[in-house]
Amino acid sequence: MQRARAVEGNRQSVPGRGAEESAPRPTPLTLVSGALAGNDLRSVAATVAEALGRPVAIAIPAWGEPAVSPADALSSEQVPAITAFASAIARDESPAPPAFIAESIPVRIGEQVVGIAAAAGPVTQALVPAAEQRAWLEAAAAAASVTALIRDAQATTPEDAHAALLWELAAGPTDDLPAFLIRARRLGVELGAGATAICAQRATGADADATGAVPAELAAEHAALLAESPGGRLLGLSPMNGAGDGSAAAIADGLRELGMIVAVSAPRRDPAILHEAVREAELLIELAQTAGGQLAAQDETYRLLIGVLLRDPEELGQLRATTISPLADYDARHDTDLLATLQAFLSHDGSTTETAEAMKLHRHTVGYRLSRVHEVSGLSPYESDGRERLSLGLKAHQIITAAGRRGAPPNR
Repeated sequence: MQRARAVEGNRQSVPGRGAEESAPRPTPLTLVSGALAGNDLRSVAATVAEALGRPVAIAIPAWGEPAVSPADALSSEQVPAITAFASAIARDESPAPPAFIAESIPVRIGEQVVGIAAAAGPVTQALVPAAEQRAWLEAAAAAASVTALIRDAQATTPEDAHAALLWELAAGPTDDLPAFLIRARRLGVELGAGATAICAQRATGADADATGAVPAELAAEHAALLAESPGGRLLGLSPMNGAGDGSAAAIADGLRELGMIVAVSAPRRDPAILHEAVREAELLIELAQTAGGQLAAQDETYRLLIGVLLRDPEELGQLRATTISPLADYDARHDTDLLATLQAFLSHDGSTTETAEAMKLHRHTVGYRLSRVHEVSGLSPYESDGRERLSLGLKAHQIITAAGRRGAPPNR
C-alpha cells in the first residue's frame, strides 16, 4: 500500500536512508488523509512505527489479529495479549496494559471504542521528537477509525452482516465474544444481556417471494438479528430486555402468520452461550417437521433433553441405549414395529384402543407388541415408571436423530 503524500511544504531530509535529496515525510495529518485514500492498518502501523522508532500495533478485535509493524516485533504470546487488552478496553473495562505496551490510544467509531493503537517496546531511533510521539499515536488511532468506517461501508449489506453473525453461532461458540458483541452492536442489536433464538422453516410449497423480505423488516422493527438461508430456513436472535425475552414472541407470531413453522429457544442471559440457544431452536424446528415430533416445540421435556445433548451428548446417548436402543435393534433383526407401536401408544396417552385405531391394527395386536416391548426393554409401558423412562428414551432418540440430520456442532 502506498502512503499518503506529504504536503510539499513539509519536505525535509530523511535520516538513516542515505538519501542526498530531500524527500517528503509523512505527518500525523497525512496518516488520516492516507486512510481516506485507501491505506490499510498495516500501512498506518508501519508509518507510525518508523516515526516513533518503536513497534506499533493497531488492534481491532472484531477484525482478527492486530496489524503490527515491524511484522515480527511482537512474540506469539504478546499478540493475543494485546488483542485481549483491546477487547477489554472495548468492553469499557479498565485493565492494566501488558508490560510491553508503552502507551495506547483508543480507536473509536463515534462514542464506541472498537480497539487500540499502541506503541510497544523501547525507542530505538525515532524520527520525531518525544513531544510529538503521542500526537502520532493519536493520529494512528484516528486513521484506524477512518479505515474501520470505510471497511464497514464497503463490506456487506446489513442482511449479509446479520447472516454472518448467525451462521457463526450456528457453527458453535464464537472464538471472540467481545468482538462478536461489537459487530452486533454496530448493526443496532445489543446482545450483552443475552437473547432468545428463533428458527423458522418455510413450509413446503410456500411462496418464496412472500417471505423473502421478512427477515429485514422484522429485524428493523424489533432490533433483532434475522437472516434466511437459500434453503428457506431462518435463524434469529431477539435480544433480552429488562422485562423478559424481548420481542421473540412477536417475531415468532409474525413468521407464523406467513405460514412458517417456528421454534423458539429458552432465553439465554449469558451471551457466551448464545450458540446453545441457536442450536436448541434448530433442533426444535427439526423435530417439529418429523412424524411424532409436531409438539416438540411446546414440550419442555424436549428442551431439557436438548440441554443434556448440548452439555453432555454421551449422557443422552446412555439414556437412549438403556431404553430405546434394544427395541430398535430388535425391530432391525426381526422386521417388527415395536418402536413405532410404542411411539403411537405414548402419543395417545397410553390408550390401547386409540393406538389400534391410529395404526389400523387389532387391539390385541397392539397389546401383544407392547408385551414384547416390556420383554425386550425390561420396561413396562403400562406402568408409570416404565412408561416415563420409555418416553424419555424415545425423545432422546428423536433428538439424537435430529441432531444427526442437522450435523453435530463442532467441538471448540
